[in-house]
Amino acid sequence: MKLISIYKRISSQSLYVNIASLGIVQIANYIIPILIIPFVIRALGIEMFGKASYAQNIVSYLTILVNFGFDYSATQDVALNRDNAENLRRVFWTVINFKSVLLLLSFVILGVLYFASFKVGEDPLLYLYAALINVGFVFFPNWFFQGMEKMAKMSLFNFVVKFVGSMLVVLAVSSPADYRLYLLILSLTFVFVGIAAFFYVLSRFDLGMYECLLDKTVVGKCIPIFFNTLFASLYTMSGMTILGLYVSDMELGIYGGVYKIIMAFVVLASMPINVAVFPMMSREFDKSRQCGFRLMKKIAKVLFPIMLIYCACICWLSPQIVHLFLGENVDKSVFYLRLFSLLPMLVVFASFLTVQGLYGMRLQKYAPWVGGIVGLTSVVGNFIVIPVYGSCGAIAIYVGAEILEMLLSGMFVLNYISR
Repeated sequence: MKLISIYKRISSQSLYVNIASLGIVQIANYIIPILIIPFVIRALGIEMFGKASYAQNIVSYLTILVNFGFDYSATQDVALNRDNAENLRRVFWTVINFKSVLLLLSFVILGVLYFASFKVGEDPLLYLYAALINVGFVFFPNWFFQGMEKMAKMSLFNFVVKFVGSMLVVLAVSSPADYRLYLLILSLTFVFVGIAAFFYVLSRFDLGMYECLLDKTVVGKCIPIFFNTLFASLYTMSGMTILGLYVSDMELGIYGGVYKIIMAFVVLASMPINVAVFPMMSREFDKSRQCGFRLMKKIAKVLFPIMLIYCACICWLSPQIVHLFLGENVDKSVFYLRLFSLLPMLVVFASFLTVQGLYGMRLQKYAPWVGGIVGLTSVVGNFIVIPVYGSCGAIAIYVGAEILEMLLSGMFVLNYISR
């Protein structure tokens, strides 16, 4: 009863709608593709699935560059200026323009990798198809809808289009030779969503036509968030990146399949809550640090028992989950998933302290320090343990990195609050 009472006090109707809507968005972005994995693995085979998964892993670094931290900094700008039409246009076009420049830079980097990386060089078309998804990330204004707290219509649209994209994969991918087509369909689907969402926002919120705007203040706020996200990628993605240097495509396919499953559970738990709460948390911290911290504690009390049960269920049901989604290499995959099972709770609280705490209090300058320490520790750890322990070592480093991030972010938040 006490938990229910706390939940009622911290909740509002708009918050319920935003969390539910963002849940639908994340289902569309992550869960639906996960649901077609059994078909994809059976059609492509675990080896070709491993090649495709590794290409997605490499392109994810380019996606971080294109997004450049706008998902949080621009969300905050929109949330604080949503009643000012001129400021909204300034923020909107600054983000779109700067992301477009970063997209061009990302393709230049991909071109460099063609000559510098044997993985990219041996199959450049695969990596190009994977990288096309970043066109969608340029245009899809999720940060704008989050800041305006108007996600319901877009979440439904996103869900429908992603569902259609997944059905196209099921219809078009039928043999190992289609492993490039698999990534091309996923990328083009997101491009379609992004462009459609872009024009919807223009007309719905009267943001005008193209404006050559580039506000240095809007961009400057993103820099520490970008570096923190980049550093964070060193422990979220470097495991698979380094693993690809030591193991076969078959082993990459097994690890990649389990990784996609656990990340679906992670995203389903963390993203809707963190992103939906962020605008409200920003306003509370804008009032005073005490107001923001009080809200953080109330939400944390609700989240902890829920996430503990959530992780226990993943561990307990690992054999059934693996049988359902992967089928092949069951014993090894079940073991990997159980090693990963605590990750959703660790990610929820680590990101909660970073996003709601440091970003909410506008302490972005500390985020790169946290990310840098954790990221560099993870890279060094991966190079040490992966040659010896393979995928198990990569999983252990990832879980340990989330614990370290949680401790460091919590230290900065508590130190600031206690002043």
